[in-house]
Amino acid sequence: MKKIVLIFVAVMMMAFSSVCMAADGGDLNKDQKVAETFISGITTEKVPYDKLVANIDNGLKKNFDAKAYDALKNEVKTKFGDLKESKFYSFERYNNQDKVTYLTSFSQENVVAIVFIFDKNNKLVEFGLLPIQQNQQAQESAQQ
Repeated sequence: MKKIVLIFVAVMMMAFSSVCMAADGGDLNKDQKVAETFISGITTEKVPYDKLVANIDNGLKKNFDAKAYDALKNEVKTKFGDLKESKFYSFERYNNQDKVTYLTSFSQENVVAIVFIFDKNNKLVEFGLLPIQQNQQAQESAQQ
């Protein structure tokens, strides 16, 4: 009898946990793929402009042409240096938009947040690179 109750409890726990799982996993995966392609595009020469704009909204494409893409790559290289590390940080879902944030580390800038805004069709509509200044105490404790 104890085995039957134990099996019943285990089955109910698995059924309940499957109901509670996140339903946004597919959108997050698509958004992350676009974001990682974008990060690779602005930090290396591996991603051509045509591949990058395949997942960009038409409104952003107007302001972000091939010249702007090259200018952004040059600006990132001069301001931040070479990319050392890039890690996914957060995913936030709003009514009609998703916000994906990556924390990156460059040779000249320790922490830079790259924020991506996507529409409901998983098209990139806005992005921003935000250097994050750490206070001296936090840096010293991280080094210890």
